[in-house]
Amino acid sequence: MKTSTINIFIVDDHKIFRDGLLLLLNQFEFVTVVGQAANGEDFLEFLENMVPDIVLMDINMPIMNGIEATKIATEKYPDLKVIALTTFFEDDHIDQMFAAGVEGYMLKRSNIEDFEIAIKRVSEGGNYFSEEIIKVVTRNFYKNKGKENKSLNLPILTSREKEILELTCKGLNNEQIAERIFLSPKTIEKHKSSLFQKTGTLNTVNLVIYAFKNQIVSLSNVSD
Repeated sequence: MKTSTINIFIVDDHKIFRDGLLLLLNQFEFVTVVGQAANGEDFLEFLENMVPDIVLMDINMPIMNGIEATKIATEKYPDLKVIALTTFFEDDHIDQMFAAGVEGYMLKRSNIEDFEIAIKRVSEGGNYFSEEIIKVVTRNFYKNKGKENKSLNLPILTSREKEILELTCKGLNNEQIAERIFLSPKTIEKHKSSLFQKTGTLNTVNLVIYAFKNQIVSLSNVSD
């Protein structure tokens, strides 16, 4: 777990929202806001001089939107972590932000406790998605698939893999999962590799979304 200050950068085209978010984040002793930008282009220019730990990224912005900025930034700086912020749900944007490489996705109207949890989880190598986001993703997946029986194509997971998958969906990183179920982090990595292979996913975020979409893990089981 990180003990040093988490450097955060805010990207949003509405100054009043940036100012409000800055006031909120300043309440956290473990956070330092190192800068802000009104669009993705200005954000990418900032990265040439300093790479923050976490970026809170708006999606709809002029000049360069959050999707394009996230894709460029995460490709150039693989360790950069991005939490997408949204006011309303647009299905295409959700999928595109996941594909761009975000580690979290939350609503702008989230309360201070949600921001604290999201920042800490993502900083520690976990992930965070607002309940509303997960519900939309799951609902739309089943709506688009119609009445097709999806269980026929789902992978067969061991009880240990299901346990690790559920804890992963809670936002825990490998070390936290290992501590929770009394296994070594390397063993957790091996189980995660098996989960990636069985589900055809490439990273933890895609694995979590896959689990929720296919209802392998239910939202009620991961809500604290």
